[in-house]
Amino acid sequence: MQKVLGMFLTIILMLQTMFGLMGEKYDVFENIRYGEAERDLVTVYVPHNACDRDFNGCILYIHGGSWTGGEKEDMAAHCKKLAMKGYITATMSYSLCTNATATEVTVWTMLDEIDACIDAIKDFSDEHELNITKLATSGYSAGGHISMLYSYSRPQDSSIELAFTANRVGPSDMTTEAWGDMSYNLTTMLSGVTVTDEMKENGEADRLAKEISPVYYVNENTIPSLFCYAGNDPLVTKGNRLAMEKVFKDTFGENGNNYEYIFFPLSGHGLLLDPVCEENYYKALYKYCETYLGY
Repeated sequence: MQKVLGMFLTIILMLQTMFGLMGEKYDVFENIRYGEAERDLVTVYVPHNACDRDFNGCILYIHGGSWTGGEKEDMAAHCKKLAMKGYITATMSYSLCTNATATEVTVWTMLDEIDACIDAIKDFSDEHELNITKLATSGYSAGGHISMLYSYSRPQDSSIELAFTANRVGPSDMTTEAWGDMSYNLTTMLSGVTVTDEMKENGEADRLAKEISPVYYVNENTIPSLFCYAGNDPLVTKGNRLAMEKVFKDTFGENGNNYEYIFFPLSGHGLLLDPVCEENYYKALYKYCETYLGY
């Protein structure tokens, strides 16, 4: 189902590009290796006008796929759309969990790979004299989860200053409050620790779930955040959007200027049935780029 929705979204973005959104030309640098794992590859899109600026920002897109699938090419349409607006963009692949049991690949593996990918983008910037001074993370679904988790828990580790994060239907709260008993399977898969009945009873399972939940890292120093969720999402539960909305309101106030939440009331996980909301999301994204990337 995710692949079908992803294909529809790609087609929509392609049609938008064909009918009126042609803009800045760009070059594509494919499959730059950033690490030793098989999937440690990033593709970078560089607008021709990037060399004319004294500095540049970059938007790093992270694909979805339930932490077990997906490819960086899934985010290509988004990269192209922003590249035509004059922004350097990138899309990365990352190591995947194999199933719902504890494996060697964990969410910490993925966060380390984001870190290494940003290092590679910095090296690329230096090599091509692009002077990328700020970077935004962006992800869809599972990619939104690890994008937020990295941006909220490890901003100081990034070799390029993080300017903001913009994510779509990203799981934000991995506890039972948002997922029910499914939380235990997700926590096992992502943490690499098999959740036992004893851990459920003594609170260790809840502690582990919070450790991999972006909302539990949000504080007054959290970077600006744009996020959207769907009203009829069969995959990412309602508790995830409620948790995000609550933590940002509690931290920054009802009308806080450090975040923007866009709700797609009719859509499912693919965000396909609310075109006005989609337009509003991109308006907000362009505003974030102008404000926090500086152009």
